Amino acid sequence: MSEWMVTPLVLVLVLLFLGLYVRGLAARLDRLHLRVDASEAVLDARLERRATLTKEVALDAGLDPVSAVLLLDAATAALHVSRSGTARATAESDLSSALRAVFGDPETVSDLATDPDSRLMLTELAEVCVGVSLARRFANDAVRAAVALRRRGIVRALRLAGHAPWPQNRDLDDAPPDALSQFALDAA
Repeated sequence: MSEWMVTPLVLVLVLLFLGLYVRGLAARLDRLHLRVDASEAVLDARLERRATLTKEVALDAGLDPVSAVLLLDAATAALHVSRSGTARATAESDLSSALRAVFGDPETVSDLATDPDSRLMLTELAEVCVGVSLARRFANDAVRAAVALRRRGIVRALRLAGHAPWPQNRDLDDAPPDALSQFALDAA
């Protein structure tokens, strides 16, 4: 008689453990999706700030006309492209390339930095460029963690992700201009 009592008790304990485990997986997946959303929002905000600040620098920092037009075109394209897809990555990569083309030479940066207002804008632009790079790394790390959990067999079998779309990596060229980064480090 005691054998019959042990079997249902063990079965109840196993089911309770499995229920808690699945609940923990679902909660972890939900937290990872929230982390992906938050990190993508931070990245979008930094990308927008970089483009806006680039426009300000192009208009007010005393750049030569060719450099100013190059930066204005790239920044405007980055600000007016849709928030998702390859067009966004292309526009942001083009802005990074334009920034490196204009601020790749340390002499150009130091000449512009003689004006106190331009110096402040260049320092902020350098910080924002580095922030974009870090934000993209954090976003991609969050995506990798969410995708790794979603690929687990039990998560797929029980459809714990529901109808949430698969998170996507943000692949874009976000390398800041070396001369501008060095200027910001020297100014700090």
